[in-house]
Amino acid sequence: MIHIYGDSHAHYSFKNLNLPHTNLWKASITMYRIGRDNRIINFRNRNHVQSNDIIILAYGEIDCRCHIQRQIDMGRNEDEIINELVTNYMRTIKNNITETANIIIVGVIPPTIQADYEILNGPITHEYPFVGTDENRIRYTNKVNNLLETESTKNNYIYFNPYSYYTRPNGALKHELSDLSVHLGDNSHFLERFMALHETILMPPVNNQMYTMNLFGSRRVS
Repeated sequence: MIHIYGDSHAHYSFKNLNLPHTNLWKASITMYRIGRDNRIINFRNRNHVQSNDIIILAYGEIDCRCHIQRQIDMGRNEDEIINELVTNYMRTIKNNITETANIIIVGVIPPTIQADYEILNGPITHEYPFVGTDENRIRYTNKVNNLLETESTKNNYIYFNPYSYYTRPNGALKHELSDLSVHLGDNSHFLERFMALHETILMPPVNNQMYTMNLFGSRRVS
């Protein structure tokens, strides 16, 4: 069984997944909140999670779009914020998921260019939904994803980031593949890559080694 937890991106990215799963996403939940509260929203363990189930966690887009810049504007260091954010998030995962399961950490989706959003919604005259420049939000997303990959490797988690297909050369989300906001609209490639990863997880270990999925969705031995 596959158990999916995350913010609204867990819903949009995994919609129409044709595998047995439960999707217990909840809108507007930040990676910061997961780390601060030492709690995965809606998480059900013990009687609900069996050995070798798959647990997916997808958080962080809201943090990269809004809250990292807000903290910087308050005088904090960018790398300190990001390191603390990911460290606390990973600690919560380790503290809460004690079952023998395949844990998948989903990377953060590329950020939406503000001008793309304004085409449909008109000029933004208030702080939200974007805080910071497009270039800064792209940089925050890349830094968070790099650290998520590093920490996933350390903790024997699977890091899953199939977003290169959805990414412009400048690092932003391809608007034509979005929902015209900040989520995926056409998630078919995402699901294709996840199905490939799922098949890999089902394979028996080779020489007592586990397969993992790298940034581009290809398989490697670790």
